[in-house]
Amino acid sequence: MKLKFTRLFLVVLALYATGCSKDEFSEADAIAAQKELLNLKYQHELDLETLKQKGASALQQLINTAALQQLKMNDSLARASAVAAAKQDYSVAVTDVVTNAPVVDAEVIVSSEGKLFSSKTNAQGIATFSSLYLFPTSTFLITKTGYAATQIMRKDITLGTAKLWNTAELSNEISGTLYIETDLTNTTPEKVGGNVLVTASTSVPNGFNGSYSVQFPTYTTATGAYSLKLPAAPGAYTFSFAQVEADQKLYIYGTEDSTVAVPYQLPYLATVKTYFNVNASNVNIPSVVGPVFLKFPKDKLGRELYIPVNGYTNSTVYLSAVTDGFQVERLNVNAYNYYNGVYYDLNQSTFDANTKLDVTMVDIIGNIIKSQPLLSATTNSAGKIAMTSSAEGGYGSVHLRRDATGKLVANAKGLFSKAAVYDVSQNSYILNYSSNLNFASNLITGLNYSLPNKGDKKIINFYYGSGESRVKKVY
Repeated sequence: MKLKFTRLFLVVLALYATGCSKDEFSEADAIAAQKELLNLKYQHELDLETLKQKGASALQQLINTAALQQLKMNDSLARASAVAAAKQDYSVAVTDVVTNAPVVDAEVIVSSEGKLFSSKTNAQGIATFSSLYLFPTSTFLITKTGYAATQIMRKDITLGTAKLWNTAELSNEISGTLYIETDLTNTTPEKVGGNVLVTASTSVPNGFNGSYSVQFPTYTTATGAYSLKLPAAPGAYTFSFAQVEADQKLYIYGTEDSTVAVPYQLPYLATVKTYFNVNASNVNIPSVVGPVFLKFPKDKLGRELYIPVNGYTNSTVYLSAVTDGFQVERLNVNAYNYYNGVYYDLNQSTFDANTKLDVTMVDIIGNIIKSQPLLSATTNSAGKIAMTSSAEGGYGSVHLRRDATGKLVANAKGLFSKAAVYDVSQNSYILNYSSNLNFASNLITGLNYSLPNKGDKKIINFYYGSGESRVKKVY
C-alpha cells in the first residue's frame, strides 16, 4: 500500500512540474484564457475547501493543490503580458507660472511598478521617460531649488504644462501696521504690539486642472509693524492673522456678575479680557453718554440713585463763564430721565418725608469738576422726590442749596473746567453730553491683494476692531 501511494505521489509531482513549464502555456494563450482561468481558479479553491471539510485524503488534497498552483501561474503570466503591452513613453513639460518660460533642470519623479524613475528637464523644459507602466492618476512630482514643488497627473500632461513657481526671487513687498481697539476711552486705535503672526498665502495653478497653496509667515514688531517679502504671483495673496487676547479698557454699568442695576449703579472704568480678530467687531459696546451724574443719598432700601446730566431738556445744568472756568446758575432736572437706553421714574426711590437731601455731582472722568457745587432736593409727605421751582429760575428735583433764610450757601455754584455754549449773548453754557464715552472706529480692510509684477510694493494697515468676544458680558 505504501508503494502504491508513493507512485501516485510521483505522478502528481510530474503533473505539477509539467504545469509549471512556460512552454506549455505561451503568453498569448494566457491572455486569451485569462477570464476562464480566473473562474477555474475560484472553482478549484472551492473544491479544495470542500475536500478538506469532507476529510479527503492527503493525495486528493495534493492533486487539487497542484491544479490550483498551475492556474495561479497562468494568471501571473497573463498579468505580466498585460503590463508589458501597456508600457509607454511619456514627456512632461514644465514652465514658470508667472513668465510661462520653460524651466530648465527641474527634477521630475514618478513611481512605476514599485520603483522610482527620475528625469531632468532639458532646455525646452521637457523631461522624458521611456517604457513606463502608469495609471491615469499616476503622479509626476516636480521640484527645483528655489521653486515651490508641484505635481501633475499622467492624464493631464497632454493637456497643459506643469507650473513651477519661483519663490526665491522675493522682489515684492507688502508691509503695514496692525491696529486694535484695546482702549475704548479714546478716539484712536492702539497698535497691536509684537509677535503677532501674519500670513500671506496664494493659490498657484500647477497644470491643466489643479493648484497648490504656498504660505509666507512673519511676526509683528513691538510697534505692531509687519513686512512680508514676496515673489510675484499669478493670483492674489490672502492675508490671515493670529487671534489676539488682550485686556480692553472701557466704561461699563456692570457685568453679568453685577447685583446692582441702573439707575442705582454709577458707570465705572473697567478692564475686561477680550479676544480679537481682524475685521471682527461683534462685542457689545455699552452706551455711557456723559461723564457727569447727580448722586442722591441712599433711599430706604439702601440704594443710591444716579441721574445723568446730558444737556437734554429734562436733565440740564446751566452755567455762566467766570475767570477760571464755569459756575452753576440753575438746574432743570425732571422726574423722568433718559439713562443708558431706558427711562426711569424718580418715584422708584423713597426717602424720609418732608426733608432736604444733599445732592452731589460725580465726574467719572475726573477732569470736569474743579470744585463741587452744593445742591439739594426736597421730599414730599410720601417721601418721594418733589418737583419744585427755584429762586434762580430752575425747575425740577435738584437745585442750588439754600440756607434757612433762602439765601444760597457759600460756594454753592462750584467750578467747572469746561462747558458747551448755550447762548453767548446771555453768557449761558450747559453741560451738554451726547457722545458715548466708549469709542471704536471698527475699520474694515480687505484681505486679498495682488502683486502680479516683479517689484510691486504695497502698504496695507489692518484693524482688529473692538473685539470678537469677551470672557464675560458687560452692559
